[in-house]
Amino acid sequence: MPRAEDTQGRKTRSGERSRPAFTLRFHDPRTHRALQHAAREFGVSMNDLAERAIEHELAVIGSELEERLRATVELLRDYRGGGLSADVEAFARAEVAEEDPLRSRAAGGRTDPLGVGAAFADSLE
Repeated sequence: MPRAEDTQGRKTRSGERSRPAFTLRFHDPRTHRALQHAAREFGVSMNDLAERAIEHELAVIGSELEERLRATVELLRDYRGGGLSADVEAFARAEVAEEDPLRSRAAGGRTDPLGVGAAFADSLE
């Protein structure tokens, strides 16, 4: 006999398709009561009303995310600017024309005014 369908939409023993489900726990009991009241007023189940509300909220969130992604793509298009060859040229020009702020310089002579280096220089053997 075939196995019962899980929440992925596979068929159950009776041949029906199961529906994905999860348990919703309300942090605020007032939200639960408001859902009960609204469902009763609209003549629908709490489950149907909650599902419609979630669908609506996800549509709003989805459009906000889409707009943010669209804005990011536009920023990336603008960022490309003149392209790689122009960037390489500008870098090469700067290497020749500008003073390197990180260029190394020889340090002064080594002095050991407190004799610390000398104390460690002697062999312990």
